[in-house]
Amino acid sequence: MKIGILTDSTADLPQNIINNYNIEVIPLTVHFGDDIYKDGVELNSEQFFNKIRKSNKLPKTSQPSTQLLINKYREMSETYDAIISIHLSAGLSGTYQAAKNISQQLSDINIYPFDSASISLGLGFQTLLAAKLAKKLDSVKDIIETIKKAKQNLFLYFTVDDLTYMEKGGRIGKARAFLGKIFNINPIISISTSTGKVEPISKTRGSKKTMNKMVNTAIEKLKDENFAWIGFAHGDRKKDMIEFKNNLLDIAKDNLNFNLKLKTFDSRISSTLGCHVGPSVYAGFIMSGDFLDI
Repeated sequence: MKIGILTDSTADLPQNIINNYNIEVIPLTVHFGDDIYKDGVELNSEQFFNKIRKSNKLPKTSQPSTQLLINKYREMSETYDAIISIHLSAGLSGTYQAAKNISQQLSDINIYPFDSASISLGLGFQTLLAAKLAKKLDSVKDIIETIKKAKQNLFLYFTVDDLTYMEKGGRIGKARAFLGKIFNINPIISISTSTGKVEPISKTRGSKKTMNKMVNTAIEKLKDENFAWIGFAHGDRKKDMIEFKNNLLDIAKDNLNFNLKLKTFDSRISSTLGCHVGPSVYAGFIMSGDFLDI
């Protein structure tokens, strides 16, 4: 059985990985007033963050159209016997539900929608793992069972300096955003793999303390692991992301299992996610487990 993997433009996987594993990507849509762009197709991350620097209005997003998804599934069905369709958290977007509804309508195509309960490289890691497994296995059931394990072994977290975007998008309250700005409080936020929704972890004052907390959190998660993928992503904070990455990897050398096999990934968040968290974000992603020994 030939199994195809479809994800959406919020997965933030590097293009060389998408190409190497024949991963298909469906774009979400970004709206700047009356101007509409397909994420990653008509507007890349660099162009997006350049635009929001010059725009007085916050952009909006929408899920892929039903027809776009139908067309993609029909196109893939010409090559694949089955399609695993992995999407950003159903707690944050209707994309997964749309895929699920369409899979029931297109009864002549074997479509298996999967809710990653995640975003960015959290979604990307699950997608990459599925694509790797699809090269070795011909059982959709076995692949999905492994991705379910991976989802439970996934941790993603991020911080922002500017809470405006999260406040406007309804992810945090106005009072919290106001106090964060006044007292220089940087929240550290996760996406729960149980609910797929935003979940505060902690809050610190000052960027240095925040980064130290981010590093120490990762080290604690990686203890006693044999295999792990670690991802680093940012909006428009590359310097801070690189410092976070270097600090984490330096401490990991001296404090973690000597036999720990690590793979690292760097990315820039998609335009869609940028609409909701803004340019001041940097993030870490950890997936661990022996199933990564592939």
